[in-house]
Amino acid sequence: MLCLSHVHRFSRPILHGLCTLGFAIRAIIKCICRGDPNMVKSFFARFLLHVYLGEALITELWLEGLRVIYRVKAKEMNRTVLLGYVELHRLAASL
Repeated sequence: MLCLSHVHRFSRPILHGLCTLGFAIRAIIKCICRGDPNMVKSFFARFLLHVYLGEALITELWLEGLRVIYRVKAKEMNRTVLLGYVELHRLAASL
């Protein structure tokens, strides 16, 4: 049974949160892991805000040991929509 009090109505279509997460993880694999997805051990994500389809996403990355801290902002809103971290098995040789 669907509880209608928990259904959100948006003025236009939104990007699914897992899609937003996918963009962030892809940026980490491309920039930090040099394209090798096997370097990812685990990840954590905290979804903060919705993203409307067509909004530009900006992913910022910080490397702390084997942990990559990330933050995703929706450019048009200039607000953080997702944050978290990725644990790596190892670092790429070129880092």
